[in-house]
Amino acid sequence: MESREYQLRISEVASEANTLVVLPTGLGKTMIAMLVAEKRLRGRGDGKVVVLAPTRPLVIQHHAAFSSHFTNAVCNHLTGQIPAHKRKETWAESKFIFATPQVLANDVRAGRYGLSDVCLMVFDEAHRCVKDYDYTQLALKYQQSAVDPLILGLTASPGGKRERIEMVCENLFIKQVEVRTEYDEDVQPYVHSIDVEWKRVPVPESYREVSQLLRGVYEEKLQKLKIMKILPNIPTVPKKMLLDLRQQLVMRLQKKRSGYIFAALTLQAQAISLIHGIELLETQDIENLRQYLTRMSETPKRTIKSLLKDQRVQTAIQLTEAIRTPHPKLSVLTDLVREQLKSTPTSRVIVFTQYRDSVDRIVSCIEQEGARPVRFVGHATGQGSARGLSQKEQQQTLEEYKSGKYNVLVTTSIGEEGLHIPDVDYVIFYEAVPSEIRTIQRRGRTGRTRVGKVTVLMAEDTVDEAYYHSSLRKERSMHAILNRVSQTGIKTRSRKTTLLDYT
Repeated sequence: MESREYQLRISEVASEANTLVVLPTGLGKTMIAMLVAEKRLRGRGDGKVVVLAPTRPLVIQHHAAFSSHFTNAVCNHLTGQIPAHKRKETWAESKFIFATPQVLANDVRAGRYGLSDVCLMVFDEAHRCVKDYDYTQLALKYQQSAVDPLILGLTASPGGKRERIEMVCENLFIKQVEVRTEYDEDVQPYVHSIDVEWKRVPVPESYREVSQLLRGVYEEKLQKLKIMKILPNIPTVPKKMLLDLRQQLVMRLQKKRSGYIFAALTLQAQAISLIHGIELLETQDIENLRQYLTRMSETPKRTIKSLLKDQRVQTAIQLTEAIRTPHPKLSVLTDLVREQLKSTPTSRVIVFTQYRDSVDRIVSCIEQEGARPVRFVGHATGQGSARGLSQKEQQQTLEEYKSGKYNVLVTTSIGEEGLHIPDVDYVIFYEAVPSEIRTIQRRGRTGRTRVGKVTVLMAEDTVDEAYYHSSLRKERSMHAILNRVSQTGIKTRSRKTTLLDYT
C-alpha cells in the first residue's frame, strides 16, 4: 500500500484535531485512517484504536486492511455472535478493535469495558452520525471518558443540507473539515471517469390503472390532512414530510390525548401505506405489490383494515391479482447485463435495488441469460422477505464475487457503503433514490481502478424520475456547501453547555 500526497496532508491535520474527512469513494479513506492511527500510537504504547463501521462486512474489511498493515499489533473485531464475556477478554488483549456501533455501545452501556484508554476512534460512513444512531452516543461517551481523545470521521457524502453537515460535525465534536473532490489537483491523477446514463422505461397501462386507483385514495387522505391543518396546503407533499409527521403527531398526543390527533394519525398511516404500495407497483414489479397487499390483508391493525374496505382499494386488489405482466425494467435490465457481458466477458457488474424481494426476482431473470448472478443482502429477515445472509455467508459471497465465481452482484443498501470491490466496471440502479448520499455511494462502487459505467433505470412519469432529479439537485448543493466549508470553515449549531466545556 502506497500513500498519496493528499492522504499525507489530510492525515497531518487529522492527527492534531477531531477531523471530518470528505473524500470521493475509492480514493483511500482507509489509508488516511491508518496513517492517523500510526501517528497516534507512536509514543502512546498503551493506547487502543477503535474503528467503527455500520455493517459487519465493512467491519471485517477494515479488520483485514489494518491487520495487513499493522502486522505486529493484535487486531480483533467484535460481533454480537461473540459471547459477552469473550468480547470483554478480546477488548483487553487488543490494540485495534473493529466493531459495529451497536455492539460497542451495548458493551459500554453494560460496563464490560470503558473507552478511557482509546487514543483514536474512527467513525466510517460518518454521515450516519445524526439523531439517535449509536455513533452519536459513542462519540459523546468517548469525548467524556477518554484521557486523550481523537475522533476521525470518514465519508464520501455527508449530505446535501448545511444543517445535516453541521449536525454531523457537532455530534462528532469536529474541529477541522478536510474536503477533496475529483476536481482537486492532488486528487485528479487517481480519479477514473464514470459514464452515467439514465434510461426511461415505459410503465404498462395495466399498472397505471391500478396506480390511478390507489393515488386517488392517497390524494384524498392528504387533502383531509390539509383541511385539518396538519399538512401545509402545497401541491406536492414529499414522502419524508409525511413520514416525519407521525413523530410530530405522537409527541402532540403524549401531551394531550385527542380524537383529532388520533384521526390524523390514522390518515397519516393510511397515506404511508398507499404511497409505499404505489412505489412498489411503479418502480419494482406487480408481484412486489401483490405480496405487499397480502401482508396488509393479514395485519390486525384497524387503520389498515379500514383502508382495505375502500371500494377503490378493493378494485385495485382485484386488478392486481389478474395482472401477469412483469415490469418492463426486468427485461431492460436483463438486456443491459447481457450486452455488457457479451462485449466484455470479464466484466464485474453490480445491480442495486431497494427491496430484497426484487433481488431474488432480478437474480432469477439474469440467470436465464447465462450470467452468474449472486444475491447479497443483510442478515435481517423481515416479514415477507426472503432469507437473509449470515455474516459468514456475506463474507463468502463477496469473496466468490471478487474471485470471479459470480460476475453479477445483486444487492440492497448493504452493498452501498464502503465495501472495497475492485474492478467493478458497471453499476445499474434498478430504481432512482432520492438520497444524494445513497446515489453517491452506489455510483462509487465503479470507476475505482478503471473507467466505469452507471445506468439508472427510471419508470416513466413516476416517482423514479422525481427521485432522480432530487438526488442530483441535492448532490450539487452538497458540493457547493463543501466548497464553502473548505474555504471558510464550518460553524456548528449551538448546543447545551456541558462539563466538557470547562475542562
